[in-house]
Amino acid sequence: MTKIAPAFGVPPTLRQLLSGTALYGGSVYRDLYCILGNTWSDLIVDDRDGLIESVGGSRTMAEILRGIWTTSARMLDNKRGHSRLDLRVFHTNVLCSWTELRRLLDQRPAIDIDFDWQHGLPCPLDELRWRMAHHLLMMGEQSAVGEVVGVCWAYARRPGEGQAEILAAATGAELDEGAYSPRPIPGGEDLVDVLAQWRERGQQAILEAVAQMRGSIREAVAEAIQERPKPMTVLAALRKQAAEAERPAPEPEGPGLVVLASVSHLPGSAKDGESKTTSASNPRIEFAPIAGKRLPLVPVPDLARVQRVLAGEFPDAAQIITSILASLAGRPYVRLPPLLLRGGPGTGKSRLARRLGEELGLAVTVYGAASVADGSFIGTSRQWSTGRACVPLQAVKRHGFASVLVVVDEISRAGTRLDNGRLTDGILALAEPETARAYHDPYLECATDLSGVSYIATANSTEGLDPALLSRFRVVDMPVPTLASLPVLARGLVAELRRERGLDDRWLPDLTPGELDLVAEHWRGGSVRTLQALCECALDGRHAGPAN
Repeated sequence: MTKIAPAFGVPPTLRQLLSGTALYGGSVYRDLYCILGNTWSDLIVDDRDGLIESVGGSRTMAEILRGIWTTSARMLDNKRGHSRLDLRVFHTNVLCSWTELRRLLDQRPAIDIDFDWQHGLPCPLDELRWRMAHHLLMMGEQSAVGEVVGVCWAYARRPGEGQAEILAAATGAELDEGAYSPRPIPGGEDLVDVLAQWRERGQQAILEAVAQMRGSIREAVAEAIQERPKPMTVLAALRKQAAEAERPAPEPEGPGLVVLASVSHLPGSAKDGESKTTSASNPRIEFAPIAGKRLPLVPVPDLARVQRVLAGEFPDAAQIITSILASLAGRPYVRLPPLLLRGGPGTGKSRLARRLGEELGLAVTVYGAASVADGSFIGTSRQWSTGRACVPLQAVKRHGFASVLVVVDEISRAGTRLDNGRLTDGILALAEPETARAYHDPYLECATDLSGVSYIATANSTEGLDPALLSRFRVVDMPVPTLASLPVLARGLVAELRRERGLDDRWLPDLTPGELDLVAEHWRGGSVRTLQALCECALDGRHAGPAN
């Protein structure tokens, strides 16, 4: 007779499963039933109030656990054997519960999740989520691949049992890009041991890399012995080190600009161009790395390519994109004239400004003007505890380029009080070329050359804006997106989602014609923000599974 595992034995830990230990009882439903009963004993006695209290008072979370428990118990009670329909229904129920469990857990602040993980405080709900992802992968669920790979890397970085096996599995998954062969485990009810395939692939790659490294080390040692130089005296070595230390850093090729001449007038001992790692913080140490250095200016890229890319993402704005890029023709480096994109909420003004900078090769800093009620944009004196350099100079230091793009979002909603200065007054001063070439920063108390910085502002309306600002900035009306542009806009929005989630088009393909038709029923043109929400809804619906 075949020995059947008891319902409430000792299930393997998640780390043991990832390192190759078999499922408890040899099946997903036995493993889930056992881990649920061991972790939340209120399920066994059907104590709903106790279960709700054990999950922090969340009735929804308690119902998810009861749903997993019930569907596992139903499979366990089926003594006549499981048909393919039984297995498919069980798979669908587990997938739906896992999807909802992920949604609830992802609503927690990321800092809380990282704190618990870094300090070895495992959350039973997190471990259940990852365990279910492992089980779904064994049942052939493609949407669980990304999560299981991420869990493998997380556990591979933490010392413990099976670390080498988990690291091999994570490596193999990355090398094979999550692919695997659908070879069922004998007697495993169509389960596939995906981690075993990844582990084998990773171990093979690691062994090959080790062998190659050993050969390289032996060759390097042999060459070093043959070419060993004559011993250098201590005095000669010191002279060589001193000469190398005094050698100036190579100047960047192409156009460049000295933004900050020196910090020697400030209190402290840091030298111009010197980078120090220290816990102390003062203006001299902070800005010494760029002082006296010729910082590179971003050369003008292939404008025809930039126009094609942006017009493909913003088809309704193709004409204004061409007009904006025309100002860069023949210039040695990228510097846009001050622009103000005017258009209704959700028309894509901020996104166009950001993408324009990215495609031109500029580092982009987005400054939200709606929450600003003073002139701190232009910097504040170091006499105050909140002293800091002006926003453009901070961006230059952060990215190491003299040409950057500052996007002032919602400039029409900035405060208008005069007691601490107005944001628009500060932007006017910095956007004026003559002023920007010798801008006196109040934090550093010296002149800085910010003439390589570009500015794009956005506003729903220009009503109430300073006429001087409107005369300095070129006002461009952002066209309202139309229904005809839906396929192109949706493709660009899905591409951005792929970048945010770290996926490629194999794991997150573009919307299908059917999905586009569904989105078109609710979006007839107008706000890109609304279109983005509809696209995300359509993508998330792919993983929701069929309704029970």
